Amino acid sequence: MGECFNQDPAFVGDYQNHVAGLFNYPMFYTIKDVFGSGQSMNGLKKTLLDMEDKSKDVDALGVFVDNHDNGRFHSYFNDRPNQFKSALIFALTTRGIPFFYYGDEQGFSGGSDPACRESLWTHMDTSAEIYQMVAKVNKARKAERVWEYGQTE
Repeated sequence: MGECFNQDPAFVGDYQNHVAGLFNYPMFYTIKDVFGSGQSMNGLKKTLLDMEDKSKDVDALGVFVDNHDNGRFHSYFNDRPNQFKSALIFALTTRGIPFFYYGDEQGFSGGSDPACRESLWTHMDTSAEIYQMVAKVNKARKAERVWEYGQTE
């Protein structure tokens, strides 16, 4: 999985001429804008359409809310638990390959690297609300084979 830490769909999309699998950083920024900052949901559609236009295969792009290189969603928007859950569900069900960063299921809130690399070993709780939600979404995702269908608005 390649990484081009940039939010411009044309710049990131060009990397698929060299690396088939690539993290969808433009969508990462849009997810933060929409679910964290409360910008229009139309941003999600625009970024998806831009990435379809500018990349070779939008379905080979990794979609994520958090990762090891950036402060976690909760470190910026700690007062938005429902928006965080919505962001996770979107990332797990939109076009592309969902990437789930450990600790999100526990609601970790670490800031910039290395603070975003909290230890999971002493905090793993399979009864946590987000853990249970993600398990349900993954079960439905698998049962419905969402990767076989296009995105519907």
